[in-house]
Amino acid sequence: MLLRYTKLGPSRFMSARDVARVMERAVKRAGIPVAYSSGFSPHQRISYAFPAPTGAASNAEYALVALESPMPPDDVTARLNAVMPAGVQVAASATDKTPLPPRLEASTWQVTWPDAPPSPDLAAAVEAFISADEVVVDRRSKGGVKQQDVRAAVVAMSTRLVSGRSALEMTLRQGEPLIRPSDVLAGLAQWRPEIESWGRAGLHRSEQGRLEDGFVFPLR
Repeated sequence: MLLRYTKLGPSRFMSARDVARVMERAVKRAGIPVAYSSGFSPHQRISYAFPAPTGAASNAEYALVALESPMPPDDVTARLNAVMPAGVQVAASATDKTPLPPRLEASTWQVTWPDAPPSPDLAAAVEAFISADEVVVDRRSKGGVKQQDVRAAVVAMSTRLVSGRSALEMTLRQGEPLIRPSDVLAGLAQWRPEIESWGRAGLHRSEQGRLEDGFVFPLR
């Protein structure tokens, strides 16, 4: 069973581990016939891929749930939504066993800055970024700081006004290593350094799925 779910409002502050715990408890409370792994420590066979960062809102998170007996998708949807916390709404559909990562090729993101000037001009920086052959940024990880080209992951990038303020929209390919919106913003700051003084950016994933002709389509 394929689950597409939202992470909005206060729920956007749940980490990937928090979401997994919420999903496991909801599946139990809803009476979903989830399959379990074998061995000494059986666990629910639920898999995830490319979760939105903690603090980011999303309309397009996905989970793959193995069932030990059939259940209509509409029943799964109704039962789960009855026990989910505010901000998490689920839509279930039947699917095959294909893992999620190769199916989730790209995401579309909207970026806003609540503390930015009313109408900062990002168009020139976006044009410079798109025109560049590569944009190398420093990425911190447990293994230290590594340089990574983030330009190759950007399918499209544009600016628009949201409530009178400039917002950034970007479509990013997903793979290994995963390039996140924050990595792209670090690259954009090479042309617009003041971005780093605008405070924490608000991230919202509007779509995630297969990439076709530059557009992202939801999984079916």
